[in-house]
Amino acid sequence: MIDPLPSPDALRTAADRLVSALAAHTDPEYRLAVLKRLARRLGEDQYPLFLRIVGVIAESDDEHAQRLLAETFGTALRRMDLPGGALSSWGATGLPDHGAPVAASALSGHFFGATPRRMLGPVEYLVVWHLQRTQRTALSPDGFRTSLARMIAMLNRSEDARSLYPQKLAADAQNELEGAYTRATRDRLAAIAAAWAAGESPERVAEAAVDAPASTSHGWVVRDL
Repeated sequence: MIDPLPSPDALRTAADRLVSALAAHTDPEYRLAVLKRLARRLGEDQYPLFLRIVGVIAESDDEHAQRLLAETFGTALRRMDLPGGALSSWGATGLPDHGAPVAASALSGHFFGATPRRMLGPVEYLVVWHLQRTQRTALSPDGFRTSLARMIAMLNRSEDARSLYPQKLAADAQNELEGAYTRATRDRLAAIAAAWAAGESPERVAEAAVDAPASTSHGWVVRDL
């Protein structure tokens, strides 16, 4: 059974409660704990709902709320502790080399077909959701572009988030660890990092991500965030 999508009123109520909880405390660490607790209570598989709640704040006209949220993400980036969601890793599993001995520990659920998943922060999650084959129906180009620009505009209200997130993405773009990112995804992460660090507008950063060379177009069904 698929849970029904929350109504706009329910999303606004959740966003208002989050902002109120962040505003009630001046301690950045406590605010980060509040944000992580929300992501944890929703669950890894409901991370898109977390992104929707964040998106309600990001597209509002409440600059103070946006700054509170952005600064909380800035704290998370300083601690390298972003509230994340899980997506299945691309190519993370494989059979052992032919003729090689197989350890008993290798005969896990992953070996028999369960797909490992990795935790991703909000920007990386959007990129992987859009580009890679995961347990979710792929995010459409328009949904990706709009969501990414909105997220970056909000994060830019924090100097820490604005400076540290591009650095993180640039480092991720160099990560060739099996099962993490495809080449196309690393190209997009690098394009986002470069445009963002150069001070491009959120819309231009999103366009740079879309325009980056990528070997995609698998004909997958798409849905908007």
